[in-house]
Amino acid sequence: MLYARANAVNSKRLLHFIASKRFDWLLAGVALLLALLPVWTLKPWTNDLARIVIVPFVPVTHVGMALRDRIRPPHATWNPSAPETIALINELSYTKTLYEAARLESARLEGTIAALNAVSTRLGDARPDLIEASVVALDPSRVGGAIQVNAGERNGVVAGAAVFINGDLFAGVVSGDIGAFVSTVIPSLKMASIGSRLYPREGSDPRTPLANYPGAVLKPTGRGTWTAEVASAVDLRVGLFARVSDDRLPRAALGTIIGRVIAVEPIEQVPLARRIEVEPIMTLEDVSSVIICAQGASTP
Repeated sequence: MLYARANAVNSKRLLHFIASKRFDWLLAGVALLLALLPVWTLKPWTNDLARIVIVPFVPVTHVGMALRDRIRPPHATWNPSAPETIALINELSYTKTLYEAARLESARLEGTIAALNAVSTRLGDARPDLIEASVVALDPSRVGGAIQVNAGERNGVVAGAAVFINGDLFAGVVSGDIGAFVSTVIPSLKMASIGSRLYPREGSDPRTPLANYPGAVLKPTGRGTWTAEVASAVDLRVGLFARVSDDRLPRAALGTIIGRVIAVEPIEQVPLARRIEVEPIMTLEDVSSVIICAQGASTP
């Protein structure tokens, strides 16, 4: 009896002490002391203390998790090897492929339209018959070998029609081998010769006479380039552009780019003449489609 009464008295004293300001000051002092102590003095026992403090909150945590599961039941575990999961992944991959294919096709059509507009604008009121054709076959064994395109007589293709890349690069002419839906193109590198004039990259100056831009008859070297001997006092340098200036070719080809000068060498026997080498900007082997202009064609 006396022991129980003593415990009750001690409990009242403890509660009274906890409720007093002295306990508050004691806690503040302990907190300040802990804040000032070095880390190495706190490290051995703070983890154990944290576990003790967490114990009263464990039931509350379990109750919260139970309520969460009741309000929003957990989803089934995702199985990456399940058939439905594999089907969804394959469908997503196929959708991405279709999207990228559509973007590439859109870019190709935009390039084709730009090339057609370039040729049409260059010819002005001539109203050219322009045909877009895809390269379907080529001869890989020869540099600048003949190619076949999927456009023929039924599409309006005629022998001698000029063929362009990107609307402004002269690529060759259509040969006499024309079928109903296919025709053969002779690349510019396989033509016997092409009359041209040499211009700066930025083009000619309207105030400069045309005679100041030297002419050159380009002949294929068999190495994927052309060569020409130019007799002119005008300065010749690497980087000049060779443009078509040949009355034997269709009017649509006049002024289009053949290639750029990559080498200039003196000719000992003719002091005023120099030998130049010209390489194409782009060849038919580099593209998948071309523009054929049937306007004013002539047999090469």
